[in-house]
Amino acid sequence: MKIAISQINPRVGDVAWNLKVILGQIQKAKTAKCDLVLFPELSVLGYPPRDLIEYSHIVDENLAALEKIKNESSGITVVVGYVERNPALIGKPFFNSAAVFQEGKCIKNYRKWLLPYYDIFEEERYFESGSEVAVFQIKNKKIALTLCEDLWNEPGFLPRRYEKRPVDALSGEKLDLVLNLSASPFQLGKKEIREKLFQLVSKKLKAPIVYCNQVGANDELIFDGLSFVMNEMGKQTQAKAFEPELLTWSLEACSKVLLESSKSESQWLMEALVLGIRDYLEKTPAKTVCLGLSGGIDSSVVAALAVKALGPERVFGFALPSRFNASQSLEDAQKLAANLGISCKTFSIEKVFELLRTELTLGLGSNPKTLTLENIQPRIRMTLLMALANEEGHLVLNTSNKSEITAGYATQYGDTAGAIAVLGDLTKHQVYDLAREFNSITEVIPNRVITRPPSAELRENQTDQETLPPYDILDRIVVDHLERSLPLAGVEGAWVSREILEKVSKLNSISEYKRRQLPPALRVSSKAFGIGRRIPVVGRKPSQ
Repeated sequence: MKIAISQINPRVGDVAWNLKVILGQIQKAKTAKCDLVLFPELSVLGYPPRDLIEYSHIVDENLAALEKIKNESSGITVVVGYVERNPALIGKPFFNSAAVFQEGKCIKNYRKWLLPYYDIFEEERYFESGSEVAVFQIKNKKIALTLCEDLWNEPGFLPRRYEKRPVDALSGEKLDLVLNLSASPFQLGKKEIREKLFQLVSKKLKAPIVYCNQVGANDELIFDGLSFVMNEMGKQTQAKAFEPELLTWSLEACSKVLLESSKSESQWLMEALVLGIRDYLEKTPAKTVCLGLSGGIDSSVVAALAVKALGPERVFGFALPSRFNASQSLEDAQKLAANLGISCKTFSIEKVFELLRTELTLGLGSNPKTLTLENIQPRIRMTLLMALANEEGHLVLNTSNKSEITAGYATQYGDTAGAIAVLGDLTKHQVYDLAREFNSITEVIPNRVITRPPSAELRENQTDQETLPPYDILDRIVVDHLERSLPLAGVEGAWVSREILEKVSKLNSISEYKRRQLPPALRVSSKAFGIGRRIPVVGRKPSQ
């Protein structure tokens, strides 16, 4: 039996687009003489649909598209994920479902059992849980159908979140194959966890697992694809990372474990963020981006990522210096732009800054505070950037990183603004590692940008470490406290003083209101700022 794994990049809510892609993939699978083609979870509507499914006409479009897919199932079995209405008068209004079509008929319908409602997931908000397994036959082969989380409840492997265990319900079926339709977001380290889990499940069910994952980016969520076939010995085949692909595999293929080359963390991050930027532009009306080029590490890395994602003709840089910017900062910004092949127009903020300082002095009857004058500058820069974006139709890329956001080292309505936060889930060290990755073959980011002490350059001879702890310490606190949810008392050790912990704790706690207003941050870790982290603005913070 020959199987096609259709790793597609759906657009959330764009049913017409998704239908066109799905029908095209069905035809390709037929041409390749496949017996079965499967698509990702909720592929007709796209994942995650969120409150779009509260609009009845969008669900209707999804169901109408399903009928057209069913009509194309002659000569091939099609398995596809969709939103099903719940006919019951009680319970959630929908099911997260998958249909099996064969010769123009629906031979099996499956409703997802395990509905994640943690971190970025909110399926219990919309969907009712299923309770029946789905087993069907093709060419005398007994096949089970599951959806994503249904296989993520193995005792001793992951936190036990559900009482029901679809794997147990399938264990007595004597299966030849297990299908798993997924929309599993990317995060560093998840690939290895996923593969170990599926190998364990394959061993328990004594059958290979065909895993079909969504690829693409929707808002801050990035989906890596990496669909595969797994048996108890290991991976048999695997699709590409971060790219759509139609992968074929034969059930009768010789069981030979796939050997693959390893990638560094920076390479994974680069590929993920490039896809995140590209899809954000491809799935919105805007086609070009702009950003401020300060000559610093963050804006340099964002510019390099944007060019890799979109090409130099769609990226526009602006240098916005003041009296406090060192001459080498402007030189490095211009050199970076030349290396990337993008423009770098210069607009001095000095006159506007001086005018605002004069008006404040007159109005207050005294000189404004140093912090007030520092914060005015990034707000002037963002006002200019937004004006230029309005004039030329660009989206503004935010360049703040996770370490600085944690400590509130970002000016509200200044460097916290923008359409999407490209580095919002990266520590400062990860940003530097990305810069070195870009320079691994030839210098893209000027070396001086990497070697100079980082500075916001909002006053004379300023450096970040005047305000923040050293980044090697701050980054470790970010990982332990924010991503691993350890209390600060549990973070304390010989590598960090109590004084620094209390300082970071205070900075973190008083900055929650800023983070609530951040643009979406491309998610690459287990805990990012955004939809997966819901900390009250008022009340006690976890660091207190």
